[in-house]
Amino acid sequence: MNIRFFGENWSKYYKRSFLLAFFVITFMCFVDQTLNTPIFFSKIENLSVLFFTLSTIFFASVFCGMLSLIYLFIISFLNKK
Repeated sequence: MNIRFFGENWSKYYKRSFLLAFFVITFMCFVDQTLNTPIFFSKIENLSVLFFTLSTIFFASVFCGMLSLIYLFIISFLNKK
């Protein structure tokens, strides 16, 4: 296992995955809100639904960042330098 590879790259992997997921999910929410019947999110009609949607977007982005760290851990485990 290459611990140095994991130690040097974990923040880069996490930031990249978090930001990519944040922008993709935000774009999906924006497109979904323009439809008459939303597919992925509830129609934002009041403040509580807005906060629930924002928290869903944020926590999904954090989850994608964690998945990228698991992927990096597997890659550093397989890398035998």
